[in-house]
This record gives sequence, C-alpha cells and structure tokens, in this order.
Amino acid sequence: MSTRSLTAASIATLLLAAPLAGTAHAEEASPFTANVGLVSDYAYRGWSQTDEKPALQGGFDYAHASGLYAGVWGSNVSWLSDSDPKVSNSLELDIYGGYKGKLGDFGYDVGLLQYYYPGSYPRGFNSPNTLEGYVGVSWEFLTFKYSYSFTDLFGVKKSDGSQYFDLSASYEIMDGLKLNAHVGRQKIEGNNGVSYNDWKVGVTKSLGGFDLGLHYVDTDVDHADLADERVILSISRAF
Repeated sequence: MSTRSLTAASIATLLLAAPLAGTAHAEEASPFTANVGLVSDYAYRGWSQTDEKPALQGGFDYAHASGLYAGVWGSNVSWLSDSDPKVSNSLELDIYGGYKGKLGDFGYDVGLLQYYYPGSYPRGFNSPNTLEGYVGVSWEFLTFKYSYSFTDLFGVKKSDGSQYFDLSASYEIMDGLKLNAHVGRQKIEGNNGVSYNDWKVGVTKSLGGFDLGLHYVDTDVDHADLADERVILSISRAF
C-alpha cells in the first residue's frame, strides 16, 4: 500500500576519498543511495493502491558497513480517499530500518517497517498507519520474508497480529534480463480469519542505466476489481 503523490528527488551518489600514504586517493562507495520510478499501477500484495492508475515513487537509503540500514520510500495512493470522500490522503510514506548479514551462502534480514498515510480523517475512522516487523532469509536467487503486524493492518479493525508470507525469486536468464516471480499469502486476524493469496510473474531489463519491468499480477480474491488480474509496466533508476 507498502511499499504509496511523492515526487522523489534523485541525488548523485556521494564519493568518499580515503587517503592512502604515498598513493593517490582511493574512492569508496557511498552508504547513501536513492531511487525513483514510475509504474502504470501501484499494486501491493495484489491490490491496486491507485485505482489502477499510474504512480510516481521514490526513496532514499542508508546502508552501514556493519549491516545496519535505514530508509524512506514514498508513492502516491488513492485507496483511502476512494473508500471515503471525507478522507484527505494521497501519499504513502514507508519508514524502515533493520540489520542484514550473511551466514555462509545464506543471507538474513530483520527489521521494522512503518507505513504512514498523512492526511485528515473523519471522526471514528480507524487509522491506516501500520507497523510491521519482518524477518527474511535468502539463498542465491530465492528470498522468503515473514511480516507481522503490531498494529491494526491498514485500518482493518481488530486486525493486529496479521501476517504476510512472501516467497520471491529473481533469476538472471541473460545479461541484464531477469525473470521475477512471487507468491504471497496474507492472513488477517479477526474478521473471521480472512486470508487470500497473491502472485506475480514477469521480467526486468536493465537498459541505459534504467530498469524496465513488465509483470502480470493477480490474486484469488473474488468480486474485487482492485484485486483482479492485470499487467503492470514500470521504469526505475537507482543512484
């Protein structure tokens, strides 16, 4: 919805010069990076966050050599104002931090993610702001991530403790061309144990410093247009 109008500024990667005795300065990669992208539809966990309309997205990240990291990401959204005309909200901000490391051939990632939807809401409207904790493990081209909601999930009442299971793959089939696949399951606490599955498959191509994407997205949710099957185009760049 995480990860939702933000005009993301692009910044040039900073270069740190480390002096070496009797040699020229050596350049080191900056711990700061940025990204900006445009998608034909912002789909999150299978649901359109923008009424199947385009979204401008971007963010900034800091990664320390120790494995600690933090970042912020944003996108325009419309799902809240579409659901209630008294809601004034068009932005999602995701603020996150955690720790990444490796154990042999396996990687791990643990952290917290705060979804924040600034705006004004009518009296009695349950806050959509959501705090999730997550744990992820990776091996070669496979990644599994488990997320747990410490608050009500995106405004659904009495839904704290909801969980999301995400299995993803990204495999380079030739230079600059990757095959991407994902399957997820959202379990929503309370509400008679509602749950659903979502999936995505497609390709990304690196070209001239940009990443171009074409993906098919769908869910097993019935009678919900925003969760129907669709094809999403994307273009992004990292700095």
